[in-house]
Formats: sequence, C-alpha cells, structure tokens
Amino acid sequence: EELEKNEKLISQKQRKSLVLPNKDSDAEEEEKEIKAMDKMKGRIHDIIQTAKSTTVSDVVAVVLAQMYYLNWIFVIPICAIAYRCGLRSIVDRYILNSVTNDIFQYVEKKGMEMNLRIVDSIDQASFMLNALRELRAGDRKLKKKQEEGDDGEKEEELLGPLLGPAIKEDSGPAEAPPDFVPPENLDHVGLEVDIPVGFRRLRWAFLNSQAEFMLKAVFEHRLGYLENVCGDWSNHNEHVGLPNTPDDINIDDFVGLEREGSYLMPKSAFVKANTAHETAMIEEYNDHCFAIKHKTLTPDVPYGNTFIAWTKIVVTNLGSNASHMVCSVEPEFPKGSPLVAGQIKGGMRSGTADKFLAISETIIKYAESFP
Repeated sequence: EELEKNEKLISQKQRKSLVLPNKDSDAEEEEKEIKAMDKMKGRIHDIIQTAKSTTVSDVVAVVLAQMYYLNWIFVIPICAIAYRCGLRSIVDRYILNSVTNDIFQYVEKKGMEMNLRIVDSIDQASFMLNALRELRAGDRKLKKKQEEGDDGEKEEELLGPLLGPAIKEDSGPAEAPPDFVPPENLDHVGLEVDIPVGFRRLRWAFLNSQAEFMLKAVFEHRLGYLENVCGDWSNHNEHVGLPNTPDDINIDDFVGLEREGSYLMPKSAFVKANTAHETAMIEEYNDHCFAIKHKTLTPDVPYGNTFIAWTKIVVTNLGSNASHMVCSVEPEFPKGSPLVAGQIKGGMRSGTADKFLAISETIIKYAESFP
C-alpha cells in the first residue's frame, strides 16, 4: 500500500511538472506572436504613410537616380520618349522645384527673406533669372569692394559728432549696484563685444530723444533705411538717457517705458521694399547697465503676419570709457509655427547679425573720429 501511495504521488508530481512548463511556453509563444503582429502593423502603417506623402516629384527623382547607373546610350532615348509622350509637364515641374529648392537653400544661408508665391512657369522662370542676376550683381559689388579695400579703401564719410560728447564720469571705475542681476538675453546671441566708448555717452546715443545717432548714422547712412521715424517715450521723454538725471526724478520709473518707431527697408533680390514697425521698451536702467528690447512687425514681407521679431541690446558699464554690449534675437509665432519657420529663424538671425554688427562698427568709427 505504501508503495502504491508513493507511486501515485510521484505520478502526480510528474504530471504537474509536465503541465506547468507547457503553460509557460504557450504564454511566451503568444507574447512573441503579439509582438510580431505589432511590428508588422507598424511596418504596414509606415509604408502607408510613406505612400501617402510621396509626390510625383519624388517618384521622378527616384527614377532619375536609378537611371544614373545606366549607360547614357539607353538613358537619353528613354528620357526623350517619356518627355514627348505625356510626361513633359511632370518633368518641367520637377526641374522648377529642384531649381527653386536650391535657390531657397542659398537664400536661407544668406539670410534673405523669400517672396514665396504661386505663379505660372514662364513668370517663375523670369523671376528666378532676375533673382540670380541680382545675386550675381551683389557678388560683383562685393568683389569690387574687396579689391578697393586691398588697394586702399577710402574712409567712409561721417555725419558729425552724432555720438555726443565724452562724459567725464565715464572715465572712472564702474561699480555694480547691490543685488544687481544682469538682464537675460533672448534665444540667440548674435553679437557680444566690448566697445571703447563710455557707458553714459552710449546710453545717451541709444535712448535720448534728442540723439540722432541711431536714426541718421546707423539706420539711414549705414543700413540704407528710409523714412525713419522715432516717437517720444511714453513718460519722462526729456530725461531718459541724460548723463545725469535730476534729483527729483527717480530712474526706476524709466523701466517699462515705450516708444514707437518705423523705417523703410530697401528691397533685396527676393523681397520688395517694406516698412518695419518697431516698439522699443526699456527693461533695465541704471548707471551700471541699460537694456532695450524691440518688438518689430513686418507685415509686408512674405509670411510677415505669422511672426514677431524680438531683439534686445544690453549694455554694461566697464569703466574707463568702455562698455560691454550683448545683442540677441528671438522669433515669436503667435498663431503657431508656419511651414517655413526654419527659414524665418535663419533669415532673422542672419539679418539681425548684420544689423548688430553695423551698429557696433558705426559706434567705434564715430568714437575714433570724434573722441
């Protein structure tokens, strides 16, 4: 009887040991099948999405890429027959798209705005030819300037002591106010430079309503802007920017003041002359640092209603007739980023970098000529 009991126990244990592994293996196989099905569904979904997003130009590009590996004896007859048998408009659009993309990439590197619009192929070809002519003309002018610079470039004509007189207090050491925190820069810093000009003198040139340095020396004479208009500060207009503020005026009240302005920017190869509307805001104002932030709207340029250009200039007192200037830029898309947001950001950074550089170089030239 004991032997029979032991045999029954042994047989039961063996059955359990045989059943349990089978359950585990079945579960593992089911999991593997589910994962395989998920991968298959993912691949099918990717293929469907790729097929939906594929355009006729993509198909033409793939076919031409494959023909590259064939001998020209076979390629030329195939292309000629296909072009004359119904594929002419497709190939024409592909060529125009390819050339346009190359031009847009060139423009993005150069930082110019793109005048995007849908036109007939004849007008588009004429437009691109004119654009290329202007680009080549610009390159020729640049080479001519470089050659003149090598031969001895003539000094640029200055308009007089628009930077203002030197301020006695700027020659002393600089001391930061207690608990001073430098203003934050915007998303992209386009220029950071030390300038051999006193802080109070520079503050007067940037902010005072009587100063004409920015309007005439920088905007009009250096950058070629026309119809430059600059309004008054919303308060304390006669006191903002003064080297020494009257005792009864609290300079802390200057923070937050605004003034409106506008200027007409000249045309380029891809955009017509357009007006920029600018709002200047004082973010920091004391005898150690001032910061001015600009909100610029350009509704006349392509996609101009989709973005706002923010720029900021922060100037810090270094003492001994020297200042530190940081210029930054940041785009804002109030209605969401458009398809050409990358081109807008690239053009904005490149364009403002040229503007920031023009400001700093003009300041140094006038300071050297009118110390």
